[in-house]
Amino acid sequence: MEASEKRWFHWAENMKSILENELFEAFAAVSENVYIYVCDVKTNMSRWSPNAVSYFGMESEYIEDAANVWGKKIHPSDINIYNDDIGAVFSGEKPHHSCQYRAMNKEGDYVWLECKGTMINDENGEPFVFAGMMTRLDYQNKYDSLTGLQTIYSFHSYDFTDKKGAAMLIGIDNFRRVISNYGYAWGDDVLVSFSKMLKENCGEDIMLFRMNGDEFMIVAENASQEDINKLFEKVRCEARNISLDEEKKASISISAGAVIFPENGETKTALLNNMEYSLEYIKSENKGNICFYSGKVFERYRRIQMLKDDLKNSINNDFKGFELFYQPFISPKSGKIKGCEALLRWKGEKIKDSYPSEFIKILEDSGEIVPVGLWVMEEAMRQQKKWQEKYGDICISFNVSYQQFMHEDFIDKVIKKAEEYGVNPTSMMIELTESCHVEQPEALARAFTTLISQGFQIALDDFGTAYASLEMLKKVPTNFIKIEHSFVRELAEPGHEIDYIIIENLLSLCRRLDCKAVIEGVENEKVNDITKDMGATFLQGYYYSKPVCRDDFEEMLKKDSLKTDVKKL
Repeated sequence: MEASEKRWFHWAENMKSILENELFEAFAAVSENVYIYVCDVKTNMSRWSPNAVSYFGMESEYIEDAANVWGKKIHPSDINIYNDDIGAVFSGEKPHHSCQYRAMNKEGDYVWLECKGTMINDENGEPFVFAGMMTRLDYQNKYDSLTGLQTIYSFHSYDFTDKKGAAMLIGIDNFRRVISNYGYAWGDDVLVSFSKMLKENCGEDIMLFRMNGDEFMIVAENASQEDINKLFEKVRCEARNISLDEEKKASISISAGAVIFPENGETKTALLNNMEYSLEYIKSENKGNICFYSGKVFERYRRIQMLKDDLKNSINNDFKGFELFYQPFISPKSGKIKGCEALLRWKGEKIKDSYPSEFIKILEDSGEIVPVGLWVMEEAMRQQKKWQEKYGDICISFNVSYQQFMHEDFIDKVIKKAEEYGVNPTSMMIELTESCHVEQPEALARAFTTLISQGFQIALDDFGTAYASLEMLKKVPTNFIKIEHSFVRELAEPGHEIDYIIIENLLSLCRRLDCKAVIEGVENEKVNDITKDMGATFLQGYYYSKPVCRDDFEEMLKKDSLKTDVKKL
């Protein structure tokens, strides 16, 4: 019998006496994400479970010199960790193998594994059998499969007891908009490159976690507030110019909420909550910066909770506290009111000073913008019908979020309510709000097409910023664009000639597309003198009127009806 055949025979006999085939196969079938192995140390022969062979692309269940074969699959950055730990077991320094590392699967992708094993000695105390298992950590969600960073589940296993330091929760600003504009693949590239940059800027003593979506956490023991401020500033600067590959670069903005422990919380839950409050606070107040938890942050959190409760009570109480204000559309040719935008206002029982930018965001986040939006639509239609009977043809616009447009029965309700109130659809303008993130432009285009076919006017609000790009104009049909006020408000100031050129070209584009235009942000006489001769359909802004309540707007209509058109629109 040849030497190799003797080794196989010796191995088979040992395996039979130590681990029956049926038992091995039973363990091997426990989970497709757990891989088991057993090795005869004396012959250096091992057997691996079939799922390990399949997933990692190994030649056979039976492998000679498995340590060398397996070592070639381990990530170069992790091989020393593996060799040190496994070497200590085989040298007798410790009985158990336990470490985490990355190994390449048959697809060429590295996956995180937790490997545990035990050495069994014979009657003479010599190594006899080494057996163990490997568990995919991405399956357990301990490590993020995209970035390789630890996840929130790993964070929850971290013990803050008797420790001091600082932690920071970083969020990428407007990340959903990045995905909407460039796609999920680009978004993944940004996350991978950003996480790589974080690793390069954080020392070995700093722990990194990828939380949910576009949020990352840094935990730094013994770090001070000044240390975290310096780290944030460094990361913020580098985020403005991160490399996605050899050719592509991206510029991203980040915000962060931070805590000092144990001062700002002694438990993981308290610290995480306080970081989230701080991040939410800075994103709403001064996006692109860092905020450490404070009493002011907590008061802001309490206010938001009260707002949520107050809004819900208002909705459940037949929308008590909600009201529409109206801001006129002015004909630049005649100076007369030709319509208005209906703008939502709200005053709750507990919170009486909330602005639309605050409470509308809460409604959008909770999904309650849908029922409130339907209420706005009905109120606008009812009012349009009354005013038209008194003052003639008048166009009323109302804002609708993308979330509302995508609601299954929204379009049908708009059409039915117009019929119910006897409103001429051509006198109703529906504005797609600038705060939305359009993920399905094809579905939105179908919704717009249906409404336009019924006679409704469709407008893209705040055109030139946010989602309202030329790409959106190309994908969805529209009747109006509303030129964003940031191009308009400083139009009369020296050095802002480029604003005039932008507006002029947008208006030219509208004419060529047979699309009407509203210039927003006409705030003073100088701006009005410039814009009134540029060829827009309507002008809108504080120069003519701020948004006013129904009764005040009706007084404006009464006075306006006494005017005589110089020219017809």
